[in-house]
Amino acid sequence: MKLGIFGGSFNPVHRGHVGLVERAIAELSLDLVLVVPAACNPFKAGEPGFLDDRTRLELVRKAFAGNPKVQVDDREILKGGISYAIDTVREVKAEHPDAELFFIVGEDSVEGLPRWKNYRELAELCRFVSYPRTRESSTEIRRRLKSGESVADMMPDNLKE
Repeated sequence: MKLGIFGGSFNPVHRGHVGLVERAIAELSLDLVLVVPAACNPFKAGEPGFLDDRTRLELVRKAFAGNPKVQVDDREILKGGISYAIDTVREVKAEHPDAELFFIVGEDSVEGLPRWKNYRELAELCRFVSYPRTRESSTEIRRRLKSGESVADMMPDNLKE
């Protein structure tokens, strides 16, 4: 089994997240992608939140609904506290010992990977795959919303209803 893991704050989820996962499924022939919203990104700890955990999780589920190769995984939200990729990858590997794991990141994260907790072990447990950042970003969505601008062009179709 080829299993992708795509974590992040998803605050809020946007069309770029969905497109990136769809691209990874197609290009890597993934059987399943776990989309894992973080309770608290260790590199964003202390920043004010935009959406609460429950709302983020609900929106992520709705954004990826209908894709049978995507499962939204709430383990980090349920655990609470700072979310570390190594903890999630260890758990997923224990649950799927024979799976080939792919950790999906945006290319803007690649430079910082060596700062991730237990990075060397993480790199042994899974293969990192990076994709270019899209024009959509959660930061831009928050900025637009605060200034009263439309975000319809940045949101997944499932969230426009």
